[in-house]
Amino acid sequence: MKEEHKRQGRRLLGPLVSLLGRAGVAPNAVTLAALPLSAGAAWLFAIGRFAWAGALAALVGLADTLDGELARTSGRKSRFGAVLDSTVDRLSEAMVLGGIAWYYWPARSLHGLLALVALVLSLMVSYVRARAEGAGFDCAVGWFERPVRVLVLLVGAFVLGRTWMPVALGVIALGSLVTVVQRLIHVGRQRA
Repeated sequence: MKEEHKRQGRRLLGPLVSLLGRAGVAPNAVTLAALPLSAGAAWLFAIGRFAWAGALAALVGLADTLDGELARTSGRKSRFGAVLDSTVDRLSEAMVLGGIAWYYWPARSLHGLLALVALVLSLMVSYVRARAEGAGFDCAVGWFERPVRVLVLLVGAFVLGRTWMPVALGVIALGSLVTVVQRLIHVGRQRA
């Protein structure tokens, strides 16, 4: 995601981040709030209530943005918080895409399989970066990061609906695959 988009998002969320900071809300509490919201979104997707599921998924995306901003602005950044945030993000994605797969599986198993492919490739985007950075490589590349995947999922939930959600799932799967390959190529060029 481009740095300019991140700055714009920070400006928009500034008042809410300030309010949370003044209220003494811990960044890790905001991070953990995403788990029950994700479980709710997964359940709503699984029973076919895509618009309501999208609303909860939007709140999950908001929490994912707020926790990091709150940590930065309040001076409460920590390595544990970063690990917790990444872990919760992966669990959230797994729950939500798993709920979509559950909805499609009995009658439209190919759509359910597409949701699982989107899930695996979404997780690989983060895994490749984490593994590369753990091995000492720079891996801050790729345009299909979590905020973009969440946005595509929200378009699927609110605009495309149950009938056309597989289009959004295909975009998530393809965009994630391209980003995984992009990151692997970037890291491969550094090995010399």
